[in-house]
Amino acid sequence: MDGTELRLAATLQNPPQGEAQSMPATPPSPAPRAAPRTRSLGSAFGQAAGLVVLGVAVLFLLFLTVGPLVLPYKALTVYSGSMEPVIHTGSVAIDVPIAAKDVKVGDIITFVRPDSQNELVTHRVILIETGPTGRQWITRGDANSIADPWRVAAAGSGYKYVFAIPYCGFVLVWLQSPIGRLLFLVIPAAALGLLTLYELWWPRRARPGT
Repeated sequence: MDGTELRLAATLQNPPQGEAQSMPATPPSPAPRAAPRTRSLGSAFGQAAGLVVLGVAVLFLLFLTVGPLVLPYKALTVYSGSMEPVIHTGSVAIDVPIAAKDVKVGDIITFVRPDSQNELVTHRVILIETGPTGRQWITRGDANSIADPWRVAAAGSGYKYVFAIPYCGFVLVWLQSPIGRLLFLVIPAAALGLLTLYELWWPRRARPGT
């Protein structure tokens, strides 16, 4: 080995002071990112279904209790079976206003019983006649074999039956009790609270690695 080669080898082994050694740069590994969490499809569907059911139940109760106070219809509980099978006992009858002159034979109307001013009756008009005091209706329950023993004055305005909601009359009566009114407010609030806790505390699955 000649002198030139010796000097080159020494230079490679001991580079001159002040010169930086160059080495291939290795990019640092990126810090692992926390996988975003997401609700499972089942839990999301369950919460959505719960909200829908709760919303429908609240709207239905408002329809039966608050609606008749602000909108032109009545929700009346049927306590007897005189209109079976059209209106079952325990149903809620929905009535809308109607002028007396527009009532026809075959219509089902709700009126104050002439011999008991504290009782409402929902029966069918089977005949319209003119009596000593003017036009009047003869009514009968569909389940009865004979006409009612009274005559209803066909004057002014009243209410005509439109449809019935079976078995909901019992719920309506219960809601009108003190405990029913209290639970009507407590149950929706408690349900909303449970849904909020479910959202906050239910374990969530991690999305597959990104």
